[in-house]
Amino acid sequence: MRPLVARRHLRRLVTPVAVATVLALLMTACVSGDGGGGNGGGETEYVLRVLMINAHTEAHTLTYSNGAPLDISPDGETAESCTAIIVAYALAVPFELLVDGAPVMISDELPEGVPLNGEADLVAVIDVLEDGTAQPSQNQSSGGALEPGRQVGKPSSAGICP
Repeated sequence: MRPLVARRHLRRLVTPVAVATVLALLMTACVSGDGGGGNGGGETEYVLRVLMINAHTEAHTLTYSNGAPLDISPDGETAESCTAIIVAYALAVPFELLVDGAPVMISDELPEGVPLNGEADLVAVIDVLEDGTAQPSQNQSSGGALEPGRQVGKPSSAGICP
């Protein structure tokens, strides 16, 4: 049996060492995790941001075949007359974007395909014209309906409807 003095020193040493070990394990688990993604699935989640510009006199609703909007979406899925919305979805290929239930963009039918095979954040722009028809807008930089990126801004309401 150890002398009383040795037991006191050992007990004082064990507590800080145990605390430091537990903290080190917790920090290691946080740092070496999957990098987030927000949904706990362990996979990196790419985001499809859709800008829908409604120049029609009635409201129109955007839907996505692979689920509901993410919490980071600045807007809901309904664009009132002469407004624009930005909606963010978890990107999964293949997908369909629909306006009022009618397909407007089908990933498998895009002539240029899905940029980077869907392994990046993407931006899509859909225009609802004055006559109420919806169509994908051709991006000026790539010429396609989809382009890699995260930044998308809304036009002013004054510029949407005359």
